[in-house]
Amino acid sequence: MQNLSLPQTVSQVECLISNGGGDIGRLYHILESLKNNRTLYHSDKMYLEKKLDSSFSVEEEPVQENALLPKIKDLIDSGTGDLGRLQHIYDVLLNNRTLYASDSKYLESKLKTIPQESKILNEETTQVYEKTISKSNDVTVITPYTPTKIKGTMPKGWSANVDLQEIDTITENIKNEQQKIEKQQKINDEILLQRENLSQLITRRQKYEEKINQERLSLESHISEERTRIQTQTKLSNEIVLQKQELVKIKKEKLAIAKKIESEKIKISRELLLQKKQLVQAQLEQENIEKQIQNEQELLAKMANDQKNRLSIQAQIAHEIASKQSELEKTKKDYEYVVSQVKEEKAKFAESEKLKRLLKIQEQDLIKTKEERLRIVDIIAKEKELIVKKTEEEKAKLMSQSELAKQLKKEVKMYDSLKRKREKLEIQIKTKNQKLKEKQQMLKNQIQKKDKELKLVLKTAKKPAKKPTTQKAK
Repeated sequence: MQNLSLPQTVSQVECLISNGGGDIGRLYHILESLKNNRTLYHSDKMYLEKKLDSSFSVEEEPVQENALLPKIKDLIDSGTGDLGRLQHIYDVLLNNRTLYASDSKYLESKLKTIPQESKILNEETTQVYEKTISKSNDVTVITPYTPTKIKGTMPKGWSANVDLQEIDTITENIKNEQQKIEKQQKINDEILLQRENLSQLITRRQKYEEKINQERLSLESHISEERTRIQTQTKLSNEIVLQKQELVKIKKEKLAIAKKIESEKIKISRELLLQKKQLVQAQLEQENIEKQIQNEQELLAKMANDQKNRLSIQAQIAHEIASKQSELEKTKKDYEYVVSQVKEEKAKFAESEKLKRLLKIQEQDLIKTKEERLRIVDIIAKEKELIVKKTEEEKAKLMSQSELAKQLKKEVKMYDSLKRKREKLEIQIKTKNQKLKEKQQMLKNQIQKKDKELKLVLKTAKKPAKKPTTQKAK
């Protein structure tokens, strides 16, 4: 991974913000901390490394000072030359940027000597220049051999007897010298070509310088535009910071509202639990009351069945007594009829003595009947005694039945009162249930209102956070 320096990381972060690659608020925070030489959080450092795909150093690299800077400063202080141009050259060298050729020449003219740091020539021109210098140093100009013509007299020391060997050596020297001359001519031709190339390169360089000047002007205009944009972006960043503060306030308010809602929910849940417990207790009481009522109803039903059975038994006994009374009445009628017959017979006995025998016979029969009647009377007396006893028993039973009837009436009254109590309890439970339902609805409505308020607050909090992104896009 490539290790980026601090200015490189700052420029990369600015590019990310302008391209919208990542969380813009977080990137602004990282940029501010980098510019102000503040320590980054570990999470922010990891986030930036992921975004840049490279590691970076937060510490500023030590910048080596240029030796020309104090000289240019002396020129500016002394007021020699174009101050604006000298200031521009000073800023360029201070930021370790390359100077234009015209600026370097201007500096050379002002300082009279250009150090190696301020020479900014193209590599091609320097190479060609070095080649031409090296070749020109190797060349030695040789004047061509011109033989002197003999005019009349020969020169001193001339002898007609010249050695052939000397002539051969001279011719060889001449040939060698001619070869050297040809080589030198070739070298001169190459030098001329290279000079032409140099002139072409110089013209090209001049054209490039003109283009560079134009580009410099355009860059300066771009820089001014970028400065204005940076100013607008700083304004936007300030607005974003303010909006962040507002967001923090809104979040705090939201948390406070949420806490209140939670506390209210806890209270409501507690109240609901209490009400549920009360409901459960009421239901248990109701179930107990219903069980008691059922038990009492069962007891009453048993008592009623017992009383019905007793009444049926008493009705049977009364029916038997009535049948026996009817039999007694029949016997009484028979007895009265017999007495009337006896009276008639006595009257007839007095009137007719003739019938004495018959009477005796009848008397005997009567005696027999008397005996039978006595027996019947005894039986009737015994039955009367039994009837009296039974009537007394029936009276006692009736008394007990009346007491039972009173108890039944009391129990019926108790049952009615229990029914009324149960109805009252049911009404109370219904009213309590209705109240609980109303309370639950009220609580639901309150919770819904608070949820709506929270949503509105969140929407209002989100809306201003979106505005700066739209402005930046513009």
